[in-house]
Amino acid sequence: MLKQLVMSAFQLQVIAVVCLSSASVVAETLTVSDAWARATPPGKRMTAAYATLQNSGRQPLVIIGAASSIAGATSIHETRIDRDRATMSPVKRLTIEAGERVTLQPGGLHIMLMHLKEGLSEGQNIDICLELENNDSYCSAFAVARNGIASHHQH
Repeated sequence: MLKQLVMSAFQLQVIAVVCLSSASVVAETLTVSDAWARATPPGKRMTAAYATLQNSGRQPLVIIGAASSIAGATSIHETRIDRDRATMSPVKRLTIEAGERVTLQPGGLHIMLMHLKEGLSEGQNIDICLELENNDSYCSAFAVARNGIASHHQH
């Protein structure tokens, strides 16, 4: 019995080290900068967030989703213009190649925050987590603003 407990404790330590190692790899390779979310008018329960995502690693990073505690649903979307008409559709996989940068911006790729639990006011900060294909996630603070942020803030 004691041998099984010692072995179980050792196995848990190995699992913890592997999890922490993989999370630190994401933290070392993914940089989120210029992160901001659009403030909402009174009564509006949906908004978008934007940022620049940089992969400084040697392997591609694949983002398969996003999450935030302030929204009932969060996902990556892309706006496309076709025949003078804007359409928005979900992006199931966003790949950032090694050494590359992807910009989430109005009129293009962005993070949709839907079913907001409360309106967002300029000056707030909210956390948004990017969910990666390898089951890691990377969370960053996004400044709430009306039309973008002036500073170049990195997380």
